[in-house]
Amino acid sequence: SDLVVSRLMELTLLELLRSELVRLKPGGQGLLSGLADPVITKALAAMHGEVAGMWTVTKLARVCGVSRSTFATRFRAVMGLGPIEYLANWRMAVAKNELSVGTKTIGEIALSVGFQSSSAFSTAFTRTVGCSPKAFARDRQGARL
Repeated sequence: SDLVVSRLMELTLLELLRSELVRLKPGGQGLLSGLADPVITKALAAMHGEVAGMWTVTKLARVCGVSRSTFATRFRAVMGLGPIEYLANWRMAVAKNELSVGTKTIGEIALSVGFQSSSAFSTAFTRTVGCSPKAFARDRQGARL
């Protein structure tokens, strides 16, 4: 169990360092600020621990032990974006990593990041990333050859 958590944290850190989610701004917003905040870090741990979870602002606020409005305001102030936007970005980062590794099908990845169907995932991925999951995987895996 500790090994699984440790490995998850390693993979999470590597992906975060590669992604645009880590932003150091003069105002102190971004992931590092979120990890330093005792309330926001609980939400981040929940979202990262259960990427496919049916998270809502209300559920995340409950995890953090604060009101919905307090949580939403604080999350945006600390992270620089809303909690659901952050979750969507995180899901796409995890999906891009899985597509780059190439050991799961698009359907498996879709389910693992909280989508009920491959088509919904493909639509969201294409809108966010600018290419289909299949094209992204082909480009990434081809670059490694």
